[in-house]
Amino acid sequence: MIIIVVGALVLLKYVYNIDVVGFLTQGRFRELLDQFYILGAKGWTKYSEVIIKVWNYCLDFIKNIFSK
Repeated sequence: MIIIVVGALVLLKYVYNIDVVGFLTQGRFRELLDQFYILGAKGWTKYSEVIIKVWNYCLDFIKNIFSK
């Protein structure tokens, strides 16, 4: 679990240029949330149709499992 968290932090730092540890240790939590919001907004505008289709598929799958 720790390896996954550290890997995600490294990925955010080098791929998306978001320094989570730096923001948290320096007390700049609002800037961190702003960076995540910008990243999420860009992702939503680009992949919203895919996200909605996957979400609906997962809901239908869960409904089918519980209905049996």
